[in-house]
Amino acid sequence: MAFAVLAALGSAHVAMAAMPDSVTRFATAPIIGADEDQATTREGTTQDGIVFRPAVATIANDTLGAVRLDTGPDDIAADETDDEPDLDRREVECMAKVIVHEAGNQPYRGQMAVAQVIRTRMKSGGFGDSACAVVKQRGQFFDVDSYQPSRTGQRWNIAVEIATDTLQGEGDEVVPGALFFHSAGASMPTRTRVAQIAGHTFYR
Repeated sequence: MAFAVLAALGSAHVAMAAMPDSVTRFATAPIIGADEDQATTREGTTQDGIVFRPAVATIANDTLGAVRLDTGPDDIAADETDDEPDLDRREVECMAKVIVHEAGNQPYRGQMAVAQVIRTRMKSGGFGDSACAVVKQRGQFFDVDSYQPSRTGQRWNIAVEIATDTLQGEGDEVVPGALFFHSAGASMPTRTRVAQIAGHTFYR
């Protein structure tokens, strides 16, 4: 999913590897309980009328990770017609910039937490109804428009992935309801502490 948005950000921002041709294959296995002379590895029916199908397996692919081998035309058609919200690349970029700037040196979970603070603010009604409106609110973050991090490294790619998932409502809630965060050494006595993740403490 994140790869689709990486492509949308343009070649000037993200270098993206070419995807290999998709592979459709089936793993095969004999029928459990069938006589040896009836065991087979092809889909069909034995002489006793037992209907069987091949087993499904996954393979590891250097580019794609775990790839299902039981994909067929019907599956591809269903995937192409799945309704997914269209994301504005500017929204992804605004959130990704904050992730890199504020949490680029934090673990993945800490970067997710910063992204979720932005999303929670978007939903709260008190900060702005879009990611860009939230992160550009005066006195809250930094000059997002003038900040131009490198778009060619892993740090940016991870930030875009997290921003995409967060804006689509995906991922575990790591700091539920948190609206603020700061360095772990500081404190916000008037706010309720939600969690501390690595170098940041989060509050609602």
